[in-house]
Amino acid sequence: MPDNKIQVSLVTPEESIFKGETDSLVVPAISGALGILPGHMPIVARLSIGIVKIGKGGDARYFGIQRGYIEFLFNKVSILTERAVETEYGERDQVIQKLKEKYDILQEVTEETKKIARAMADIKSLED
Repeated sequence: MPDNKIQVSLVTPEESIFKGETDSLVVPAISGALGILPGHMPIVARLSIGIVKIGKGGDARYFGIQRGYIEFLFNKVSILTERAVETEYGERDQVIQKLKEKYDILQEVTEETKKIARAMADIKSLED
């Protein structure tokens, strides 16, 4: 594998969602969006519900995920997530809806969304 590519594996407990190489990716880390390019320092991070963007050349593929972990080491990325679905680039609400449809997780996603809304409200109140 060339040094300017990243080998990516995106898996759930049920299936392998994506396996291939890419030029870049962006994941929804708990601390915010995390961009990774070839040669990035090693990292292990928790992921929140959101969109994983896997870019290759001028194209990109998007996957909605529900929580998980990412490990990046020597230009190899492993993304382990509870649930994932390929999606067109879209709003967070659309991704949540696709996850609900695929996994029938209405209650679980609703609780996660409430937590995110509370956290965003807390941040907004600190900014004011």
